[in-house]
Amino acid sequence: MDIETYLRAVADLSAECVERDIAPQDLIEKAGRSEELVADCVLFRSGLIHPAEETELDGYLQMGFFREGDRAKRLGSFAFCFDLQHKVDLLDLTRQCATYAREQPLFRGTPDLFERIRKRKNGSPDLELIDPTGSKHEAASPVFKLKRGFGRLIPLLNPGVVGWAESEFAGVPKYVRLDPFWFHETEPRQLLTEATLVPANPRWLGDLSLHRGMKEFAAYVLQDVSPKSDPLGYLDYRMRRIRRLEVYAVRRNDGHLSMMLEELPSPDAENGIMIGRCVHLDTDDPVGTPLRLVHTAHLDLAINVYCGDDRKLRFRQTLQQGKVQDATFRTHLFRIEGAPLHSMFAFCEMFFRSRVLLREWVDELALNS
Repeated sequence: MDIETYLRAVADLSAECVERDIAPQDLIEKAGRSEELVADCVLFRSGLIHPAEETELDGYLQMGFFREGDRAKRLGSFAFCFDLQHKVDLLDLTRQCATYAREQPLFRGTPDLFERIRKRKNGSPDLELIDPTGSKHEAASPVFKLKRGFGRLIPLLNPGVVGWAESEFAGVPKYVRLDPFWFHETEPRQLLTEATLVPANPRWLGDLSLHRGMKEFAAYVLQDVSPKSDPLGYLDYRMRRIRRLEVYAVRRNDGHLSMMLEELPSPDAENGIMIGRCVHLDTDDPVGTPLRLVHTAHLDLAINVYCGDDRKLRFRQTLQQGKVQDATFRTHLFRIEGAPLHSMFAFCEMFFRSRVLLREWVDELALNS
């Protein structure tokens, strides 16, 4: 086996993991029809392990996986497993963010749902978001009871965001991103999700003081700190691997105000993926309108997925430059129309992962208001 053959095998076997809905370690230990290919991959990968990688992998030998074989084979099994997992991560994300199509499991299971896809102004479907009107959804659950069967939100959108928006803004249009490759005819068991804390909405901004033709930009950067001096900062930097929050606002000459926020993680994750979490909103309310009276035309939650070299290219740039590196692919997760502008603070706190960076921005707004 050479490196090209190995990479093709990783691609094929990771696709098998996704299709069969099994973890890479289960495929390696119970390969079935792929047993010979898996054995060849483990042998080849064990020969590629360098000293630094061996040190990293050594701690995994104490786990209960891959007990058969000598040290070299076990190390090779773990290294191969992680290669597969990185590819599976990308495949899962790509499938979850795929353009909607009638042949996907979600729409095969509930064909009528395809007609609930959000329509653009020109009447064409956006093939990204679904109007959930008529479906049932528990506030803390990602699962939606559809006309026929069950669908779910993609995992990157916390269900608490949707539940809060439904309770706070019942009368305005809302759209969600359901996973097109996830459909159950019967109700699945309850899925464990992280709780969402709904913050108090800051309502102290005096008015929309950004005038025609003006632009504003700010960036907030996490520093590597000790867990004793700043436990929340340490958690965000070391565990969540968040690095920066960028905020960009511009008011066009026609008075239209647009705002973009993007939270960026470290660009060097081993799986080759950097996911930027984005909040975008706009309003036509004029300069001087009190904040409590301002309503957005729309507010979007989306992800920008940067793969390979796109990660570092984007990380070197900022939204202040206007044009930044395009995402490898981008998908909207949630949209609400006509919500109060001040709701953006709650949506940001529920959607972004770093409370530290968000609080820096909010505190700065408070000081300058």
